[in-house]
Amino acid sequence: MLTRRLALMLGPAVLAAPALHAQPAWPTKPVRVIVPFAPGGPTDLIGRLVAERLGQEIGGTAVVENRPGANGNIGAAAAAADGDGHTVLFSTGTMYTLNPTLYGTGQVDIARDCAGLATVAALPNVLIVNPKKRDVSSVQQLIAQGRQAPGTLTYATFGLGSSPHVTATLLQQLGGFEAVNVPYGGSAPALNAVLAGDVDFLFDSVTTSTPQIQAGAVRALGVTSGFRTSGLPDVPTLQEAGLAGFEFSGWFAAFASRKTPAVVLAKLRAAVTAAASAPDYAARLRARGAEPFVTPDGELDAFLSREKERWVKLAQEAGIRRE
Repeated sequence: MLTRRLALMLGPAVLAAPALHAQPAWPTKPVRVIVPFAPGGPTDLIGRLVAERLGQEIGGTAVVENRPGANGNIGAAAAAADGDGHTVLFSTGTMYTLNPTLYGTGQVDIARDCAGLATVAALPNVLIVNPKKRDVSSVQQLIAQGRQAPGTLTYATFGLGSSPHVTATLLQQLGGFEAVNVPYGGSAPALNAVLAGDVDFLFDSVTTSTPQIQAGAVRALGVTSGFRTSGLPDVPTLQEAGLAGFEFSGWFAAFASRKTPAVVLAKLRAAVTAAASAPDYAARLRARGAEPFVTPDGELDAFLSREKERWVKLAQEAGIRRE
């Protein structure tokens, strides 16, 4: 009798247990990794490395989709609208921190509309010129030309608030001159503009510019990090070149829409973190002049909050504002 009573009492609970612990099947289709800049640039390059490793981690496929425009806002909006857990946004640090201030939160605000998955890489910029267009061999010579003819130098960016815009603004502020911003859809078209002599200078990523520097097509004047990079050991830092306090190293991170189910979001976070922590991924990053950068588990939100506060303050001090 006791056994029967126990069976009657436990039967419904046992039958219900699978339903209580059932989790949605994921992934059920390829995961989109939205790179919100043109193909061929540093965000695209690193995004593809992450996507390749992410596919291995999830036992499926991760496909990069380039959606350039408005310094990443177009791609970010597409990612924020897709909440089924099969879309990842690959973002730059300045895009995350500055876009809401510079473009307005009416479009998209990654901090508001997306959840952080992991930081994945860090990368300095390098100041380059076309020696056939501007025969300068140092940062100070470029600054001197800018002072001699205010408003005549031009520089390429990836749009308002992009890292080339921020670093070029700092250069003008510290150098005491003014230049004209010419925006492009990403690193590849901006670099092509320098190669063609359409603009005077660009703060490009080390990953995309190094081959052109080594070939002599462009000349490197300085790197933005606080130390020289292994890929360009003869290129001084901008601090060494006489610009005290100039230090910038961009970071990249992955996000997913806040509409994503919590269980799937946790799986995505674990998969992206594992991808960014893989030794083979780190080796491939370093071969391209970047460094792996994974924020410790549980510290991502605090890191993103600090970075947002820091860069908004920097933009205000540098006079970077909505145009």
